[in-house]
Parts: sequence; C-alpha cells; structure tokens
Amino acid sequence: MVSMVPSGWSRISDDIKREFGKEPWYGDVHAYLLQRYNSIENRMIETFRYVACHPDNRNTFSYEYASILRDAGSVFGSVMERLVRETSPGSGLLDIRDYTRWLRQLDIEFSRGKFAKIHLIAADINYPLEKSALFPYLPLKDEDGRLEWWNAYNDVKHSDIDKFHVGNFENSLNSVAALATLLALFGEEESYSIRLFNQIGFYLFGRPPTPEWEEYQASLLFFKT
Repeated sequence: MVSMVPSGWSRISDDIKREFGKEPWYGDVHAYLLQRYNSIENRMIETFRYVACHPDNRNTFSYEYASILRDAGSVFGSVMERLVRETSPGSGLLDIRDYTRWLRQLDIEFSRGKFAKIHLIAADINYPLEKSALFPYLPLKDEDGRLEWWNAYNDVKHSDIDKFHVGNFENSLNSVAALATLLALFGEEESYSIRLFNQIGFYLFGRPPTPEWEEYQASLLFFKT
C-alpha cells in the first residue's frame, strides 16, 4: 500500500494578486498590509529577547503581546473588510463571519493545478525547532469554526481588564502568522518582506488532503491543542 503521508513542502501561489491585482483598490490594500505587517513582525521578533520562541511559553502574557494582538487583529479586520466589500458589491455591515466565509471559499493553488483550502496553509517559524508549524486558519475547516486568536483580539480590545491573560504569546504569534499568510496570498512571501517565517504553504506535493495527511499535519503543530 502506498503511503499518502506528504513528503515535502509546496508554496502557495499569490491567488489574491492574480485575481484582483489589476483592480484600482488593490495597490492601496497591499501597501497598507505590507507596511503594517513589517512593523508588527519587528515587534514580535523583538519580544524574543525576553521570552524564548518556544511552545512552552504559549501562555506568557504581557502588555506588549496584547498590543501586538490588538494591532494584528485591527489590520486583519481592515484588510478583510476592504477585500469583502470590494469583491462583494452591496455588502452591508460586515463582521468576522463575512471575513471567514470569504476566506473559506478560496481555492488556493499550490502545485500545477492542484488546489486546497486556507485552513491547510502552514506558516513555518524561522527558528531551529522540531515542531515549527502554525496553522492560523485551521478552525476554518469547519463551517462554524472560530479563530481563537481573533476571539482573543476581541477580548483584549473590549475587556482588557478582565481578559488581559489572553494577550499572550500564542495568540499574538498566531495573529502575526495570519497576516503573513495574507501577505503570501498578495504575493509577498519572500524573505525581504516576511522574516519571521521560513515559508508559507502546504506540507504536500500534488496530493489531495487525506485523513493520514491531516494526522501528519497535526504532528507539526508548534502549539499542541
């Protein structure tokens, strides 16, 4: 029996750029995301001087992690609001349900006509760790899946006094990975624009997702659930 466990890495293609790159609004959204991402990423990397980039520190919370989470969540919301509104004319008041619905419907190319969904995209941390993969959109595999880092962002935004502990290393790092994934879909996956992650894509070569592959993917998770 041939094993279906993937044996390699495949970068995602710049699907958002290819689909909307010629639209008049695209340049503004892309430039905004790139500028904000670089600033947020620099702040995240700076925290590693004080808190080691290690999954054992997942619950370490601080004012700076909460601040990074708030900023990353705000950027994500701004980018997604513009993407949904520009590509779905007539949209009313938008929220996270509209954003995740838009992301869930993407068919993202990863290898010569092979496509997969956003919940399968991994961001590989640029540190020599055995388990180094973040899947910031993994909950979107389920129709009613909720992004934990987004929920944490809302908690610290609206009730930081009571929910300060969710402004932690895990949630802030996943929120940065979510922005890096968007940048890759905008065509900005090279090292000059994304330094925190080695690569952003899929852990497979030309194979469709299978239960065996899903199990393999789980074995790579930086933060075990």
